[in-house]
Amino acid sequence: MTETFATDIKRMYFTVPFSMGSLFPHMDGDQGELPITIGDGTTAITSSFIKGVDKRATITRGWSDFFHRAHMNKGQAYAFAFKCTSKGLCLIVYISKLQEPLV
Repeated sequence: MTETFATDIKRMYFTVPFSMGSLFPHMDGDQGELPITIGDGTTAITSSFIKGVDKRATITRGWSDFFHRAHMNKGQAYAFAFKCTSKGLCLIVYISKLQEPLV
């Protein structure tokens, strides 16, 4: 995933190999809801998640809202983890808590 995929004004796209091998097998149908939470559980939204015509999984609605509510910033490190639950897929975003280097 490149940095352009984690901006507040774009949809969230995933690569074709990752979508086909890891996400689509766990999706019911071509679209659905995808809960997104921060690793510490303080921010949560429900987004729309689709199988794109270009064979990429795409978060189409809700990503911008999550981006703002989670106070995501350019240059900050993030880890994205999908979890398969009894209710379907969910996405957990872990935000780096690294401090500025001491000078």
